[in-house]
Amino acid sequence: MIRTPIGSKHDIVFKPSVPVDSEFTAVAITVNKQKVKKYQVFIKGRVETPYKWWREFYEFPCGLVLVPVSLCSHIISVFTFGVYPFSFSTHITDLAYSGLNPALNWESESRSVRTAVESKEKLVDEQEEDKVIPIANAVITLKSGERNWKLPGDKFGEAKVKLISLKADESVFTGDRELVFSIVGEKDMSRNLLLTREFASKLLRARATIQRYQFGGPSGKKLVQAVKQLEGMKFTRLAYQLEKQELMKHKNNTRFMNEFNSVSME
Repeated sequence: MIRTPIGSKHDIVFKPSVPVDSEFTAVAITVNKQKVKKYQVFIKGRVETPYKWWREFYEFPCGLVLVPVSLCSHIISVFTFGVYPFSFSTHITDLAYSGLNPALNWESESRSVRTAVESKEKLVDEQEEDKVIPIANAVITLKSGERNWKLPGDKFGEAKVKLISLKADESVFTGDRELVFSIVGEKDMSRNLLLTREFASKLLRARATIQRYQFGGPSGKKLVQAVKQLEGMKFTRLAYQLEKQELMKHKNNTRFMNEFNSVSME
């Protein structure tokens, strides 16, 4: 397999790809495009026993002894009509004559060596692949309407985008359905995210629900109502954050807590 770099670019992806909650993640990444070629290698080889001259000191005498043995073996094979296999006789003959040959050693599987004679490569697949690498600590710029925010990323290139937050200054949704993202230092790179009208309407209703509760003064009953309304819009995390924040803030307010507990049980 051979990988050849083609080029690279910076980009931004979203988790999830389509926002469904009040908060999602933008990830700054580098996309390295490369061409991948896969080859199948065919190797043609041979098996041989390396020649060692000193082996002739014992192979030659053995060859002399095996010559008459070979003749007797063939005679036995003939008179037994092959009951004594001719293959045995042939094998003994081969051993005898290879032993007598000073230029040959006896063949042996334990001493045999496989040698590559020829190799060919055949291209079986060719395709382009993208290798994605997060940009650590990248700063992502977000433009919504006429406002701009800088969102710091972590070591995995991930930055939290809070469309609606309990703190107004952390909410990036301005009513404009188009969000434009870019990476600081990359002038030619931008990624647009278009919110559906239905989802944008839910965000506006969620923000109005939070503001109505915050401007109305502390009330356990109104807190329960606000939480249920947010949960009805499928903003479960935002509803929990509001409930947790207010209960922590008013935990010593007996009237508030009693009212909250009473309405929660209805």
